[in-house]
Amino acid sequence: MSSTTLVKEISSLIGLSEEALVESSIAAYLREKKRLLMAEQFEILTRYQATSREEIRARIEQGQIHDHPAWEDYIELTNLAKELQRTEDAIDALAKAA
Repeated sequence: MSSTTLVKEISSLIGLSEEALVESSIAAYLREKKRLLMAEQFEILTRYQATSREEIRARIEQGQIHDHPAWEDYIELTNLAKELQRTEDAIDALAKAA
């Protein structure tokens, strides 16, 4: 079954226009992606009892925590922050389009 057919069937079943169904589905996907990214950030920050990636970097540079695997976690936090920003931008764009 194609996604177009599936959207038509589901929109008919729940009494929602196809456009509204697609928009709400995209919004739900983006909110869930944001939640997962934030949870991953929180898990890494908690591991170091830190409140930001900058704090982790400073503590590495001061020798308060070992640089391995902390540098890798710092890089991961940086990448997560970029992905989170892209996701938030997509959420904002979707909200403006609605």
